[in-house]
Amino acid sequence: MRAFDAMGTRFECVLVAFSRAMQPFEPVAIAEEIELLIKDWHARLSVFDETSCVSVINRIAADTPVTIDRELLALIRRCLHAARMTDGAFDISLGSLMQAHGFRPTPAETAPARFGWRSVRLDEHASTIRFTQPGIRLDFGGVAKGFALDLARNELRAQGLVSGLLHGGTSSVVGIGLSPDGRPWRVRATPDDPSAPVVDLTDLAMSVSAPTGRMANGKGHIMDGRSASPSSGCLAACVVGPSAEVCEVWSTTLVVEPALLDALPPGFQASIRRDDLWSSSGQPVPFDPSPSICSEVHEHVRV
Repeated sequence: MRAFDAMGTRFECVLVAFSRAMQPFEPVAIAEEIELLIKDWHARLSVFDETSCVSVINRIAADTPVTIDRELLALIRRCLHAARMTDGAFDISLGSLMQAHGFRPTPAETAPARFGWRSVRLDEHASTIRFTQPGIRLDFGGVAKGFALDLARNELRAQGLVSGLLHGGTSSVVGIGLSPDGRPWRVRATPDDPSAPVVDLTDLAMSVSAPTGRMANGKGHIMDGRSASPSSGCLAACVVGPSAEVCEVWSTTLVVEPALLDALPPGFQASIRRDDLWSSSGQPVPFDPSPSICSEVHEHVRV
């Protein structure tokens, strides 16, 4: 097992089996590559590092187009598409709202008047980004972990991994193949809630979002750009599917707008918590809500 800190949380990876024979040092070297990969994207997406790509964009994109690499361009493009599909329930351009509500070291005195994904413009040919008005601030807190876990999963698959488990803070999890006992990787959506769904992950990802993940002034950290305030949609959302990035986008979306529960992309399923009750999407959901089944992620990754 390898554990490290990045993106404001604790990542852990368990590499159980590969499709080829390996020297004893190789799994360790591969795990180190995964750590470097995730930390590199942490450095590029961090809003707390003034030298990061995102901080540079936030400072000058309202004045001049900023050239960015193709990977970041593609990530922003997908995020803008998600904002369009969810009518703004998911929005990476609400960094100024995060600051206004106390989730930055220097909170703003008043709520910003300008924010929203429609003010973000990409030039695919020139590989640039610009803002159409000042005050826009990108924040990838609702997608970064899932994005990084997808990259890590793809690299591990390329290296021949056939059994493993990756997670970022236990709220974003990827299961590769089967667990050592030959069964799916089994994870409870929220380990401290015995009524939460238990999910079997075989080549699947899971993301859980909840406003209480971070609090400031008694309010949660997930913003609703439509009301310019912290979300009050539901208490938690869990999404399962083949992409950790898409799972995180939609778990964030459902916390803001639970009415989109049955609007998930094909191949993804979800469950949301209102008060003390969990409800699932209309699609078949691989959840076992039985409180007698405990989460095995604790045994495998020592969360």
